[in-house]
Parts: sequence; C-alpha cells; structure tokens
Amino acid sequence: MRTIALAAITLMSMTEVGMASSLLLPNAAQMAGDWTLYPEQQQVQACNLHLGANEGEIEGDLDCARDLLGLRPGSWLVTPDTLALVGGDGSSVVHFSREGAKRYAWTRPDGTQLVLQHLDK
Repeated sequence: MRTIALAAITLMSMTEVGMASSLLLPNAAQMAGDWTLYPEQQQVQACNLHLGANEGEIEGDLDCARDLLGLRPGSWLVTPDTLALVGGDGSSVVHFSREGAKRYAWTRPDGTQLVLQHLDK
C-alpha cells in the first residue's frame, strides 16, 4: 500500500511540473511589437496595433479596433493562454485564446472570429 501511495505522489508531482511548464507566462517584451487585428478570412479589414514593451502600452488604429471589438482598447495584458485587450474604461476585457506562438483568436457574439496576429520583424 505504501508503494502505491509513493508512486501516486511521484506521478502527481510530475504532472504538476509538466503542466506548470506548459503554461509559462510570456513576458511583455516577448509580446511587444506590431500586431494586426482582423476578421478571419477578411484581412483587408485589418487594424494595425502596436503593443509596447511595458505591459499595457497600446498604440495604433484603436478606432478601427473599436469597430471590430465593440470596445476601444486602452491597454493589454497577457496570461498563460490568452492575450487580453482591456477597454479604455478598464472594465471591459476581450480575451483572445492562444492558437500558436504568434496567433490569438476570439469569437464575437455574432459568431465572427477575430484574429490577433503578431507580425514578423
């Protein structure tokens, strides 16, 4: 019985370490740079955004982003699996789910998927 308990503890520890390492929080410097926001399959409607190296700093075509998101971004933040654009009032948040190293997506209430794509330098 003791062997089973020790094996279970070891397995739980390995699982926790594995999960924690798979959800590493990117830092602001890694996310900083030029991004484009557009409806899936409609890149001609793209909005250009720039995320600053200090988390929260956002510039670019914020009025264009407002038209797509329903809120005008005032800042941004990153979590292990999302990149969130926060409205200028600080109370509205749109969480884009990570779909790869440089691509995030969010589905609007009307079913349209928006893509937030990091542009290569």
